[in-house]
Amino acid sequence: MQNVWKYIDDLIGKGLEWPIILEIVIYIIPTLVPLALPLAILLASLMAFGKLGETYELTALKSSGISLYKIMRPLFVTVCIISIGAFLFSNHVIPYSNMKFKTLLYDIMNKKLALNIREGIFFNDIEGYSIKVNKKEKEGRILKDLLIYDHSEKMGNTKVIKAEHGSMYSGINNRYLYLELFNGYSYEEVDPKNPKKRIDLPFARTNFKAEKIRFDLASFQLERSDEERYSNVAQFMNLKQLKQNADSINNNINEKLKQFNDKLSSSFSFQEVDSLDKSKFIPEAFSITKLSNRKKNRLIKAASNLARSNKSFVYNTKRELKYKNKKLKKSKIEWHRKFSLSFACIVLFLIGAPLGSIIRKGGLGMPVLISILFFLVYHISSITGEKSALQDVIPVSQGMWISSFILTPLGLFLTIQASKDAAFFEINFHRKFLLRLKQAWPQKKS
Repeated sequence: MQNVWKYIDDLIGKGLEWPIILEIVIYIIPTLVPLALPLAILLASLMAFGKLGETYELTALKSSGISLYKIMRPLFVTVCIISIGAFLFSNHVIPYSNMKFKTLLYDIMNKKLALNIREGIFFNDIEGYSIKVNKKEKEGRILKDLLIYDHSEKMGNTKVIKAEHGSMYSGINNRYLYLELFNGYSYEEVDPKNPKKRIDLPFARTNFKAEKIRFDLASFQLERSDEERYSNVAQFMNLKQLKQNADSINNNINEKLKQFNDKLSSSFSFQEVDSLDKSKFIPEAFSITKLSNRKKNRLIKAASNLARSNKSFVYNTKRELKYKNKKLKKSKIEWHRKFSLSFACIVLFLIGAPLGSIIRKGGLGMPVLISILFFLVYHISSITGEKSALQDVIPVSQGMWISSFILTPLGLFLTIQASKDAAFFEINFHRKFLLRLKQAWPQKKS
């Protein structure tokens, strides 16, 4: 719902059908896997080993000579299989769902608002017509006191229709809207060849008891875009496509730098001061101070134009290279993301399983609280690292793996401590430690 709510302004008022809304939700669900899967593994391992510790089953297993590493081994293999599946899911399903969701959202954003004629207000969304209804009855199907301006001929207000009442209904597949009018009349200017000079032009007045108008609703339909136009976005690519995209961007950057160097080399000559051949200096007789004012002004003007042109060229090249480098960073970020998700599942299991055996609390109480705390550390560090890499504060490889750098040592430390039956997470341990500290404090003070 959070992902849907971000785009709620683009979805409301578009008259979307339930299949379209369901399609949006289905395409959003795979994008939640990178958030839900690591948290689910962390919480599940905490609850499982916490329950085993709470019921003293871990104690029984250890007393029979089975170490914690052997107890964790089958679940570790299972988590590794899940990580491989997460990698395949991230490499194939998530890019596809991202592309489908973004293209569908773009089409919805460009779709007109649903047909909604309100009382006493001109409705202008139907191309070529302006409709005003003073009163609506029977769920908006019966309209009273209608005024319609027909601009379909693109000649201005050349035709006006008034009717006492009418009925509105849509045709098959909502392709056309039909409006039946009763007891009215229409005014129409006769042959307005020059609409700018409408002085004393003749017009025709027609009375009618019943008349039907058909409106084309093609502009209100949801038109699907061609997905190929979005295929160069990094979020929509798998590993192979990301590598090809990165190579293409690198080639474009190198080509642009070569063009930049050739352009400046043809305009200016760069040489170190110590390596200058002083014999090639311009003699004093041909210096700028010896030129006439006219030639001097022409020379200064030509030099300023050349400098201005090269300044603009340097600025545009800098902007283009900055844009290409940002696209290259996005490709690298998506490349690392596919691996970091799988590795995060393993790391969080190495935190959850030993932590559960140390805490020895099952259920949804303490494990949920601890899981949320560790997951916040993982999520915040991941987002911070990704943003820092995108802003070129740190390299992409460091930014995308910073959460793993933080949590991997913690997971190994907890695993080692749990195998030694460490008790520093137990409440009694802290209570005894505080009592000892309280007893030792007055003696140390005296």
